[in-house]
Amino acid sequence: MSESAVGVTPAPADRIRAEVEEGILSGRLAPGTRINADELARESGVSHIPVREALRSLEAEGWVVRRHNRGTYVRDRDAAELSDLFEARLIVERKAAWLAAQRRTAAQLDELVQVVERQDATTDDAALSAINCDFHVGLASCAHNRVLESMVADVNKRVRFYYLPTAGRRHDVSVAEHRAILDAVRDRDSERAADLLERHIADTRAGASRTLTVGESGEASAAGSRAG
Repeated sequence: MSESAVGVTPAPADRIRAEVEEGILSGRLAPGTRINADELARESGVSHIPVREALRSLEAEGWVVRRHNRGTYVRDRDAAELSDLFEARLIVERKAAWLAAQRRTAAQLDELVQVVERQDATTDDAALSAINCDFHVGLASCAHNRVLESMVADVNKRVRFYYLPTAGRRHDVSVAEHRAILDAVRDRDSERAADLLERHIADTRAGASRTLTVGESGEASAAGSRAG
């Protein structure tokens, strides 16, 4: 958050958009869930205008879809997008890890160690998915390249959506992989850090792909229909 934004109350539409987005990323709003605009307005204590603005913004960002005469629904996970996302992620994050090993500060390394400790101590899938994002964005920040960090943050927000269903199953492996990457960054070994990060992303992609099944999507859609 920029310094100018500190202490500024977000507009109702922005607040609602952020709340719904976090609901999607945390799994509270599963793929296929119908979003009831009337209920959202009532719960938020606002008119329908900021709710409509928030939903339009979420639709433009690809988090929800409008179905003709049926309403607005949380989007489904998509195998093609998952493939594209992790391919792009690898290109961006491998370079970030390489630079991080060269440019990280001792304070940044300590912060990343604390992130991994939080990850190790957590069993909640939603928290694990968010912490995983924190680790990768924190690693990118060690590269001291604001554009690169912003790109990694944008990509990893979408990674949260795909990583959530496999976060618990990958807990121990992910912690071990993160610690190995940190060891390479601590040693300022750029090539090892980049190689370990590449393998880590490949492993995560494989795990996320395995959970992306027709059965999961069908169950989410059914749950969404019931919720509507």
